[in-house]
Amino acid sequence: MNPDMNAPVVLIVDEHRKSRDTMRTILSSDGFEIVEADSPDGALSALNHNSPDIIILDFNLRGGDGLELAGNVKRRLPNIPIISVTEQRDTRVLVQAVRRGIYDYLLKPINADDLRLSISQALEEKRLKDELNLLKGQLEERATLVTRMGNSDKVQALVRLLEKIAPTPFTVLIEGESGAGKELVARAIHDMSKVRGNSFVAVDCGAIPETLFESELFGHAKGAFTGAATNKAGVFEAADNGTLFLDEICNLSYTSQQKLLRAIEDRTVQRLGTTSSRRVNVRIIAASNRSLEKDVENRLFRVDLLHRLKEVSVKIPALRERQEDIAYLANRFLDEFKAQLGLRCTGISRSAMAVLMNDYSWPGNVRELRNVMRQAALTCEDDRQILPGHLPLPLAGGTSQSNVWMAKTTFDLETESLADIIKRHSRELERKIIEQALKEANGNKVVAARRLRIDYKTLHRKRKTLRLS
Repeated sequence: MNPDMNAPVVLIVDEHRKSRDTMRTILSSDGFEIVEADSPDGALSALNHNSPDIIILDFNLRGGDGLELAGNVKRRLPNIPIISVTEQRDTRVLVQAVRRGIYDYLLKPINADDLRLSISQALEEKRLKDELNLLKGQLEERATLVTRMGNSDKVQALVRLLEKIAPTPFTVLIEGESGAGKELVARAIHDMSKVRGNSFVAVDCGAIPETLFESELFGHAKGAFTGAATNKAGVFEAADNGTLFLDEICNLSYTSQQKLLRAIEDRTVQRLGTTSSRRVNVRIIAASNRSLEKDVENRLFRVDLLHRLKEVSVKIPALRERQEDIAYLANRFLDEFKAQLGLRCTGISRSAMAVLMNDYSWPGNVRELRNVMRQAALTCEDDRQILPGHLPLPLAGGTSQSNVWMAKTTFDLETESLADIIKRHSRELERKIIEQALKEANGNKVVAARRLRIDYKTLHRKRKTLRLS
């Protein structure tokens, strides 16, 4: 850990100790934290264990080309400014440095004032770029979340909370029912944060066998156990300088919780089969579909891990708690499936929308609504609206929604008269009865007409009027 978390970190890469000592003396007195390396390999190792704010790089390095190292670093960490220092006064070298994204170019022997000025300007430019990227990410994610979740007051309040949380380094615990959008929120926090350009690694804790927990999270060395044919980095290393999302963390065993707690507290990991530790700089976001406080009471979850994870908490409202988003999401999903599958459904009828919004509690939340709209879109006839009978929603007692749609529907008395309501529902009921008769007659219209106690011509006329296939 850095002794001063607010002190800018400078990585000095120079093979000459005297040169490093000079720059360290200048910068340490100005409050910078200094990390040193004397070779390309040393520089890459330092980057694995630290998160510098700026890099000072000598192009003349033993064991490798400083310019090549600069290119590798910029590809890996494009937002970190690099200041080159060299004894060469070659214009060609300067041109190559600029092409590799070098911020500034200083000649040895180093002048202290020139070094301070270059670093100050580079850090200020980096700060402005970071703020601009952060603001851009927040605006993009606000639009994305509203598009994905809805525009209700509860969603707007959630977005405002995420905008405050995202720029901080705090560990976040997201709580919400299955299907409510916990991973969507975790990705939004990442994309609105200062590390939005780095890795977002998601792990389903419930899908990891306890015997493989350490290997998956911390990695292993070749030969660490039977089947370990190669060295493997764990998800902590994969998410270094980025975000690690631990989904359904409530499913971890007590033993695994202890190992995870140690890694989070120390920000170091040790691969199985090795004796050395690696420092990682990872933003942790965890999620649970049940109350971890209750799990603590039932001795299923460690209270110290809960406190470590819950530096900031986010609760995602269930879909039934933001009813005004249901209509928006249902129409959005319908448009998505129409475009994706080439369907010609014309929309959602008012009676079907009333069922979606008022007659079902949506235990599976947004994920369940999406599945319902997919099936409804597939079963709806071309050029017709989705009706209650197209919605595969079970009711209490196991009966189908389509058999009782009239019993629980609602009416818009401000826009329809009693006669209009009766006419509309009579037409829909007549359609349902004829559809049922035809289905029971296996499509035989003569048999269906007999069952309905009408003649064949009347059935034919009604089929055309109701636009039944």
